[in-house]
Parts: sequence; C-alpha cells; structure tokens
Amino acid sequence: MSKPLPLILDCDPGIDDFIAILMILAAPEKFNLLGITVSGGNVPLKYTTQNALKACELAGRPDVKVYAGCPSPMMRDLTCESVVHGETGLKGPALPMPTMKAQSQHAVDFLIETLMKADKKVTLATTGPLTNIAVAIVREPRILNNIDQIVTMGGSMLLGNITPAAEYNFYADPEAAHILLTSGKPLTLVGLDVTHQILTSPEWLSELKALENPVADTLVEMLKVHDYDVKTFGLAGAPLHDPAVIAYLLKPELFKGKFVNVEVDLSFNITRGRTTIDWYNKRHLEQNAHVLNEVDVKGFFDLTTDLLSSYGALSSSQKKERMS
Repeated sequence: MSKPLPLILDCDPGIDDFIAILMILAAPEKFNLLGITVSGGNVPLKYTTQNALKACELAGRPDVKVYAGCPSPMMRDLTCESVVHGETGLKGPALPMPTMKAQSQHAVDFLIETLMKADKKVTLATTGPLTNIAVAIVREPRILNNIDQIVTMGGSMLLGNITPAAEYNFYADPEAAHILLTSGKPLTLVGLDVTHQILTSPEWLSELKALENPVADTLVEMLKVHDYDVKTFGLAGAPLHDPAVIAYLLKPELFKGKFVNVEVDLSFNITRGRTTIDWYNKRHLEQNAHVLNEVDVKGFFDLTTDLLSSYGALSSSQKKERMS
C-alpha cells in the first residue's frame, strides 16, 4: 500500500473549498495533510480562516493546523465573491464558531519553512487566489525544488465567471498566477471548462441526505441555497470547482487534458486575469501547464459521495431533529 501523499491545501473557503477540505480529511490513508493555508478571496481573510477551522471541526479533526496568510492580492485590493458564497462565505446552516484557533505563524512563513525542511517532495493543492504560494516563491525560490506537483483550480479556455474574460481565482491575483506559470514548475489547471461540467442536482443532494451523517447533512443545507451560478449563468446546478482538485489527486483517471502553454493577462482592462490557453500549439512555446478539459461526471460524484459517507452516522437525537 502506498504511503499517504504529503499535501498542503491553499484555499479561500467558500462553500466549494469547504467541501474540498472535508474530502481531504475523509481520506487520511491517501493524504498526509501538512497544513491548510488560507488567503483572502471569496470573502475577507477573517472569514476564510474561520471557515477553514469550521470545516476541520465539522470533520472532527481539531488537530489540523490552519495558517492565515495574505489578506489581499499582490497588486490591488481584494475583489470578494460574497454575492456567490454569502457575507461570511458559508450560506445555509449556521455553524457554531470554531473553538480551535489558527496558528500564529503566517501562511507564507509556514510554506517556506515546511517546504525547505521537507524530506519528501510535497504536493500543493490550490483552490483560491495564488497569492500565498507566489509570495513564498518570490521570497524563497528554492522551495520549488521540494514541490512535487501543483494542482490549481483556475483559468478558463472560454468564458469567465467573474468578468466576461476571466475565472475568479486568476482574476483575483493574476500577478500571482503569472509567477506560478513562469516558475518552471508545471501546473495542472482545473478550470471552468471542467468544473462547469460538475453540477449539483436534486438527485445527488438526495444521495447525500441518505448518508445520514452530520457532514453530508450540512453540505446539503449549504448547496440547497448555493444557486448563484444557476441564476447568473443558467447552469443546471452549482458547479463544484474546488472539489475537482481533490478528485484529480485521488483519481486522475477521471480527467482528460493535455500539456499546453498558458499565459495570464496582467493588464488593467476588461481582459485582466484571462488565461490564453494555446490548445493547438500555435505559438510553439513552452508547455507550462497540464490543462484539464474533460471529466467523468458520474465517477466524480461517486467518488465524492463515497468520501462523504466515511463520516459518522447521525445520533438518535440528530435523526429526530432532522425529521422535525
């Protein structure tokens, strides 16, 4: 049996990041989670940090270390997505305030220290703006030697979701995305082309409800009101952007894509944050990213349901409350 993958998750919870955390914590035999680093993004840093802690407590994992990092992007003010995720980042059920605390060490310092000392190369999963990772690389480029792979939710071949041109994570901090794309370390990009195929449905929410565990119940209540993409883009359900990163790490065979050249627009006009993905190698430039464009949707949902089923069943009192 292979050893668990050394992993750091960099995120900005957000409902979909929240689910990604729960997926990781449901698979301790697959992931050796070294820590969760958090930046401002979907909502301000105060709330993204709080939401990461809430996810750990919901999963019964108060041992997980959470590190607050950069509150805003490298070159401008933070653009939040509270209209999508709610003011605090988690629409739906009112989860209790976490009793566990974030670590006192800054996320960037944690990244540098952990990667410099690692005796085995570490995988980075990123599901928010790339500010923490980019600042760490600028401060200490040698950390790249101890990174095995970087799997990033970001980018789009076609339309954006925050502007007509750009996907949110790359738009939020395109300079940070540029640093990673030019770092010499190939990225796997899980962009909107994939995540807009992975849509929640009433049928899947019923499957989660049937698991009869507190984690699945909480997610059902969140996802029932997570309808921004349905109302704005006419999608059939809410896309599960960030969980796709974790699904890729667990079962890469569920996805298809190819190595191409990717650039991000750093201008300050309407195309800022747009990714130019040279799918047909028209420019004959270095292939700096593995861009995914297809996913086995049923396989994704089967995997996610299986992971969430690992959480404990509801108690008798919780079942009575559920039925009232």
